[in-house]
Amino acid sequence: MELSLGTIQQRIGGEITGDPGAVMTGVNGLGEAAVGDISFAAKARYIDRARASAAGAIVVGEDFPDLPGRNLLRIPEPRVAFIRVMSLFYREEDHPAGVHPSAVVAAGAELGEGVSIGACAVIGEGTRIGRGSVVSAGAHIGRGAQIGEDCRIGPNAALMPGVRLGDRVRVHGCAVIGGDGFGYVWADGQHLKIPQMGTVEIEDDVEIGCNSCVDRATLAVTRVRRGTKIDNQVQIGHNCEIGEDVIIVAQVGLSGNVRVGDRAMLGGQAGVADHITIGEDARIGAASAVTKDVQAGETIWGFPSRPMARVLREMASVARLPRLLGRFRDFASRLAGLEERVSSLEGGGGKSAPST
Repeated sequence: MELSLGTIQQRIGGEITGDPGAVMTGVNGLGEAAVGDISFAAKARYIDRARASAAGAIVVGEDFPDLPGRNLLRIPEPRVAFIRVMSLFYREEDHPAGVHPSAVVAAGAELGEGVSIGACAVIGEGTRIGRGSVVSAGAHIGRGAQIGEDCRIGPNAALMPGVRLGDRVRVHGCAVIGGDGFGYVWADGQHLKIPQMGTVEIEDDVEIGCNSCVDRATLAVTRVRRGTKIDNQVQIGHNCEIGEDVIIVAQVGLSGNVRVGDRAMLGGQAGVADHITIGEDARIGAASAVTKDVQAGETIWGFPSRPMARVLREMASVARLPRLLGRFRDFASRLAGLEERVSSLEGGGGKSAPST
């Protein structure tokens, strides 16, 4: 694909310094870019790398220093602008409409216009798949599941019976939506399984990474709201309620009945105990153990998790411990010397001088 720098400017805005007719054929990082590539430099400190780059054009901020002889596209928020440039050159894998001969589609399934069903996929009875959606090879769509328009279901992913997806949802390879929640009660000398009779609802524009699991509710609904992005290998337990535009990073585990507010962010490997509420715009640091509610806008970290400012103070205190221990030993040694002198004076039998 070829786009002139001027065409790119028309699509995303900004101001060109250099040749608007320069032809771009792709995108790349500063170090890897070739003459036909457009790259970006987010901050002025990257000027040496930008100067050394072979890129045909560079997206930069409005305050980026001049680079004579180079094609620059100056624009506010250059990182965001470059993402939009990437989108101009990005082309998804082509998925022709129709059903692969090896796929199994139940007679009662409803497939919208332009739906693509890949090899060896299985589409259950009563399933509805919206216009333009893609079900990749080996995927399983259970009985009565509903998929909205322009969704992408990755290879070997599984949507279990009765789950519901909105529009433009992406479920990457080997993810499972609607598996049983983990619920047992000890009775009569054994673990008695609690029937998992609820479902899962995924709203519009949600993305769920590879090998992640969103469990169905015991009763009612496990819900992931609009615009939330879930990384690979994430576990979301039964009856969780995930707000809008939440970010959940790899290997996070949410126990059952967790509530996560809009725009919250959970760092990798964070674990959240059951029935916890995490407020809007909260930040959970990586590998944190969340055992109590987190207030809106609060940033926490650690094991157990606690406010970030407190954690940093504690870490700074730990760094001072060797010096403080040295001072303590010095004080202890001096105190022992003073005690020895006092003991010597008290037990020496010396008589006071006679008064005159």
